[in-house]
Amino acid sequence: MVVTGAGQSDARTDGASERWTTQLAGPLLLIATTAGLLGQGAHYPSVQRPVGLLIALATLLALVGRPLTRDDLRLPPVVPALALAAWAILVGALAGGVGAGPALLLVGMVAVLLVCRRLGGEDRELLLAGVIGLGLLVALTGWLGVAGRAGSWAFQAQGLWRAASTLTYPNATAAVLAPISLVVLGRLVATPGSVPLAVAATGLLAGLAATMSRAGALAFVVGLVVLAGLQGLRATARAAAGPVVGAVVALGCLLPSLPAADPPQPALALVGLGAGLALAAVTARLGRPALALVSGVLVAGVAGLLATGGGVGGAVQTVAEARVNLASPDRTGALQAALGLVAQHPLTGTGPGQAELRWKGTDHGIHLYAYVHNEYLQLAAELGLVGLVLLAVLLAATAWLLWRARPTGPASATWAGVVAAATAFVVHSGFDFVWHLPAIVLTVTLLVGIVLPAPSTAPADNQTVPAQAKEPDENQAH
Repeated sequence: MVVTGAGQSDARTDGASERWTTQLAGPLLLIATTAGLLGQGAHYPSVQRPVGLLIALATLLALVGRPLTRDDLRLPPVVPALALAAWAILVGALAGGVGAGPALLLVGMVAVLLVCRRLGGEDRELLLAGVIGLGLLVALTGWLGVAGRAGSWAFQAQGLWRAASTLTYPNATAAVLAPISLVVLGRLVATPGSVPLAVAATGLLAGLAATMSRAGALAFVVGLVVLAGLQGLRATARAAAGPVVGAVVALGCLLPSLPAADPPQPALALVGLGAGLALAAVTARLGRPALALVSGVLVAGVAGLLATGGGVGGAVQTVAEARVNLASPDRTGALQAALGLVAQHPLTGTGPGQAELRWKGTDHGIHLYAYVHNEYLQLAAELGLVGLVLLAVLLAATAWLLWRARPTGPASATWAGVVAAATAFVVHSGFDFVWHLPAIVLTVTLLVGIVLPAPSTAPADNQTVPAQAKEPDENQAH
């Protein structure tokens, strides 16, 4: 009996150790994501190092709680990710440089997935709430950056001020906000009366709109179509109506602050943001009857601004001339230069970080870019067609992993939102160098990890409940 009692005591001690070490891993990942997003997307080594250490510590704690299993190694993205990392190191060595950056990012992605699938249902909900909160912080700082021309939070180009937030780059900010907003909208479809979710979605979409990112807008629309396909067109439209209208109202009042030639109007921008959030909240609470009221208020408000000379008309024309077009001579030149590098080094590429994109512009001057604004072509130029094939396998494996993680019943809100978010990120990656900001990749990987099932060989008394298997009620929604 003494032996049995000791065994039970040891089991309880091991279980307690497993719980606290695993539970601590989630907050560490959130801290790493926060540090990255607030530190210019972890683009520079000074931020990459602490972020990497936090991920390593989170992985260590998670594996102490639940050791590595064969089920972990059989995760579809693991082998292709490690193969691509090894190829990057090999090509870097052959080119006389190093491939540690891409390799470490890929290893970090695998580590995040392994940690997330060890988290319990409540831990995943807290992690998701933290990511949404971070998204709102990014959206707000970008909004304030444009409204008040606040330092690096805003970015001036083509005669416009655009929301750059703490990432200091508008398109990178959009690459963060679009996926997170789709996850929130997915949750809102399941709980259409949730005011917190409606307000959060509106804030995220307002921040996305303030970036004036064409790739961000396209990625969001594609993700929204995917979300509608998974959760139903009518339900998705009903859930998205309030936040989209609220974001449009907020953007309408921010427009006079966008032209660089005009002074900012922070008071008008803040009033518009408050009005947009309020309209979304009213729509969520009252449902369909509020849609006509919201539409009427929107039309009346925009008409009033135009009538009183609020600067909206001129701002709309300035924005349209700069952003509502497909012209981008520099990107076209960089694209052609990258294709030239692929033709010169078809199999191995130039090596990680070794692609110099040179071309003669229309001004007869030589242009030099480091990034092609298309991560797929960038990878082909640096790692060759072999690297591109390995990347395609990795993306297909991740898609298969998400498909395997789908709920057995109707598509759940979190899972559908994550699939839409991942799709949006894949689309956006074809138009900007968003993989070169590791914090963006980390954020999207966290979202994917939240919906993964626990390892099948985990102890029976410690099985976790995937976030997609249990949705919060309206009062618990974030």
